[in-house]
Amino acid sequence: MYPSNHMLGSQRNGVNHVSMNMGAFDRVNGPVRGSNYPVYSDGLLNWYQSRTVGCVRLSFTWEAVQSALSGSIPSAGANYAKYWSDLTGLVSRFLARNIYVILSMWQFNAASADTDIVYDNAPFTASNFADFWGKFAVAMNGATGNDPRVGFDLINEPHTHAESGNRAGDIGISLGDWFTCAQAAINAIRGAGATNTIFVPGMAYTAATSFTTNGSSSQWLMLTDAQKNLAVDVHLYSGLGSASPTVLRDSCSALATWARTNGIKVSIGEIAIDAGSNGRPTYCSTFPIAQAQWADWIDFCLSNDDVLVGWLWWGNSASGWWNQGDSCDPEGYHWGLTLDDGATQTNYMNLIESTLPVPSLYIRDDAADTGAEPNVTTTVAWESPDVWVRQSADGMAVDEPVLGGAPCAVYVSITNKGKAAYPANGNDVVKVLWAKAQSGLSWPAPWNGAVPSMGGMIALPVPIGSILPGQSKKILVNWPSTPNPADYGNDGHFCLLAFIMKPGAPDFAGFQGPDLNQNVLNWSTVAWHNIHIVPVGKKELGDVVLANYTDRVIHAQVGFEILDSRRRALKSPAATLFIAPREGGIERIRKYQSRWPFLEDAGAGAFRVLDPGTGIPGVDLDPSEVLRLRLSCATRDEKASYAVRATQYSIEGATRKIVGGQTFVAGQVEGFTLPAKSRRRPIWPWLVVSGATLAIAILMFRGRNNDEGG
Repeated sequence: MYPSNHMLGSQRNGVNHVSMNMGAFDRVNGPVRGSNYPVYSDGLLNWYQSRTVGCVRLSFTWEAVQSALSGSIPSAGANYAKYWSDLTGLVSRFLARNIYVILSMWQFNAASADTDIVYDNAPFTASNFADFWGKFAVAMNGATGNDPRVGFDLINEPHTHAESGNRAGDIGISLGDWFTCAQAAINAIRGAGATNTIFVPGMAYTAATSFTTNGSSSQWLMLTDAQKNLAVDVHLYSGLGSASPTVLRDSCSALATWARTNGIKVSIGEIAIDAGSNGRPTYCSTFPIAQAQWADWIDFCLSNDDVLVGWLWWGNSASGWWNQGDSCDPEGYHWGLTLDDGATQTNYMNLIESTLPVPSLYIRDDAADTGAEPNVTTTVAWESPDVWVRQSADGMAVDEPVLGGAPCAVYVSITNKGKAAYPANGNDVVKVLWAKAQSGLSWPAPWNGAVPSMGGMIALPVPIGSILPGQSKKILVNWPSTPNPADYGNDGHFCLLAFIMKPGAPDFAGFQGPDLNQNVLNWSTVAWHNIHIVPVGKKELGDVVLANYTDRVIHAQVGFEILDSRRRALKSPAATLFIAPREGGIERIRKYQSRWPFLEDAGAGAFRVLDPGTGIPGVDLDPSEVLRLRLSCATRDEKASYAVRATQYSIEGATRKIVGGQTFVAGQVEGFTLPAKSRRRPIWPWLVVSGATLAIAILMFRGRNNDEGG
C-alpha cells in the first residue's frame, strides 16, 4: 500500500504523449527539433490539465539520449543537447501542472519498420541496458529535482520474434533474457540512488490478455527491488474488432486477480478502442458500441482500484504530428485526442473525457484534515470528527452517551475529495472495529478479536453508495450490542476504528510497526475514535489505560490536557485532576516521586495531579503490560462542561513520541458532543455580547445521565 500522492498510491488516468520517440534520424549530428520531433505548446499542456489528465506516458528514444552504448547522458553535440533539454524541460512542464510522468523507452527497428527490442537496429546486452538506466536515472533526477512523480517504464513492448508473427526484420528478445535485462536495469537504477517507481512490462508486446499465461507473471514475481517500488506495465487493445461491451474487462480480469493475490500494482500503459466516425475516410465500430465498452471498463477500473493505478490512452501529440486514424485506417493506430493543441477535440476525447478524473474517498482525523497522507494537521489520531455514536439512528452528527450492552448507531462520514463522483455501484465498503479503550493501543489485536471480549468487528461492512465530488456522506453502521461496562469493572470506555476498504481486503493494509497513532495519521482511509462521554457534573471519568504492545520495555509518560466547552485550555484552579492507580500501580509510579514530585496524596487511594501537562512523567512498562489509572476531575463550576485528553508517550533519550491516547468528555463540548463552530475575530461590541450569550447557553446545557461513550 502506498500513500495517495505516490505514483502507485492512487488511480491517475491520462494519455501517451508521443513523438519524442523517433524512427531514423541523423546519428552523427543528432535529432533536429521541429524536424525529427515537435515542440509542444503550453496550450496543449494546459489543455491536458483542463481535461484533468493525471498522468502522461512520455516516450523517448534511447539513441537520442545516449548516442553510443556506454556513452554519457546527455550525449555530446548541439542537437543531442537540445533533445535532452527539450525532454527534461517537457517533464518539468508537466510536473508544474501536477501531471505525473512515466518516461518510457520506445525503440524502433528500421528492418521491421516497427517497435523492437534493439539499439541501433541491433540486439543489446543486459549490461548495455543497465548502463543506460543507471545513468539516465541520475541525469533525469538531477534535471527534475528527484521528483517522485517521475516514473521509469523500462522499454516498450518486449516480444519474441515468434510473438511478432515472425515479422521480417524483427529481432525481439526471449522471456528469460528480457527479465534478466529488467533486473539489471532495476539494480542499476537503485544502485544510482534513484527511488523512482519502475514499471516493468511483460512479453507478447506486454498484452494484458496473455500476461498471466505467457510466462511473464511467474518471471515478474522473481524480480527484486530494495525499494519495493515496482509495478507491471501492460497494454490493452483487445477491444479492436470486438463489439462485446465487456471485452476490456474480460481481458484484464485474470491479471487483476493475479495482482491482488500477489500484492502487485498494475498500470494500463496503453489502451485504445475504435469509436466510429472520426473524420477520416475509413473507420471501425460505432460510438454507441464504444460507449458501452468504455463504461464497462471504467466500472471495472473502479472496482479494482486497489491494484490498477490508472490507464493511459494511446495516444496524442502536437498539432501536425499525429492523426485520429483507428485500427481500420491505413494511416491509423493513433486515436488522437486533439489535432490542434486543444482548440478542438476528437470523438475519442469525447468518449473518455468524463472518465479521466477519479473519485477519492477519505475519513478525517481532525477538522483540518484534507485527506493528505500523512495527515500533519494534528498529532492526535484518536479524536476523528467523522466517527461518532448515537443511541438511535437519528442522523445527528455529534456523539452522545449510549447504553452499554444495548444496540446503538455508529456513523462514519466519508468525503469524496476527487473530481469525479463515486458511483452508486462502487464496491468500496466501510468496516468498523471496536476495542476496549487504552492509551497504548496497538494493532491488529485487540481490534481483530484475538483477545476475547476486548475487541472485534461491530457489524458486517456497509457499502458506501454514491458521493458527489467535494461532498460528504454519513454511513450508518448498526451495532447490535455494545460492550457492557459491568464486564469491565464498570468502565464503559471503548473505542472505534473505521476503514474504507474493498470487500474481503485485509484490515490494517499498509500499517507498519506497532504505533497505531502514527499509522492512522499515515492513511486517509482509516480513522480512530477514542472518546468517552459522561454526564456533566460527574467527577469520575473512567480508566486511563497505559499499555505496551512492543517486544521490549518502554519508558512511558502520560500527559493530560483539560479543555473547556469550547475546547480551550482549562487550568487550575478552574479544574483539578485526580488519579487512582489500580492493582498496586501506585508503587510503580511512586518511585519517580523523589526526583520529580508530580502527585499529591488526596486520600482514599486517590492522588492529585500537580501539573496536568507533565502528568505522570515516567513509568517503565514491560512487554504486554497494562497499567490502569482511574481518572476523575473536579471543576470549580460543577455545572461546567469540559473534556480531558490523556496522551501516552514513549520516551527514548531526548525523543518523545505519541503512542496513543484517550479523550473523556463531560457534558456538551464543541467538536465532541456539540457541533464544532467556526469562529472569527469579533469586530463590533454586539458580536462580543452574542458570543458571550452563546457560551453561557452552552455551559448551561446539560447532557444525558448515561455513562458509556464511543
